[in-house]
Amino acid sequence: MDPITAGILSATLVPLAAGAAGEAGRQAWESLTSFVRDRFGRGSDADTAAQTLASHPGEVVHGEVLGRILEHGAATDEQIAAWLRTWLRDAGTLTGQPATGTSVTNTVSGHAQVHGPLIQTHTISGPITFGPPVLVPPPAGPSATTAGIGSVPQASDGAQVAATGPVHVNDRPVT
Repeated sequence: MDPITAGILSATLVPLAAGAAGEAGRQAWESLTSFVRDRFGRGSDADTAAQTLASHPGEVVHGEVLGRILEHGAATDEQIAAWLRTWLRDAGTLTGQPATGTSVTNTVSGHAQVHGPLIQTHTISGPITFGPPVLVPPPAGPSATTAGIGSVPQASDGAQVAATGPVHVNDRPVT
């Protein structure tokens, strides 16, 4: 069973609080805020975070705060976790989020070569680091530039990512 994370919650909470998905989204948001009041109590940190997000819809930071509170609740109370899994399964699809419990397939295919760290994942919440900055030189031969992909991307830590041949993500060419 997939863990309930603040990132997954926030990715669903923020658009719903901002009015996404019309009437169905409004009902999903009302269901969540009613659950929060009933389970955590009126005036609780969770209730306050939900009210703050409702009054500042679309502000991701408020969704992240509520997401962290709910993530903690799910980690410490299986009833909260079960309710949130069901809610995410239903409400997440309204905002384009994959249903919880679904798998994600990440693929580097064809003749692509990755030099240096590679992460393939479903949801990332927070920074990812690989240690001290390291410059990975591109391989000899055709480069990503000469393969028609564009310039060789450079990570924020200065590492270069190079590929030869076509690069595909989820069976779609990356251009």
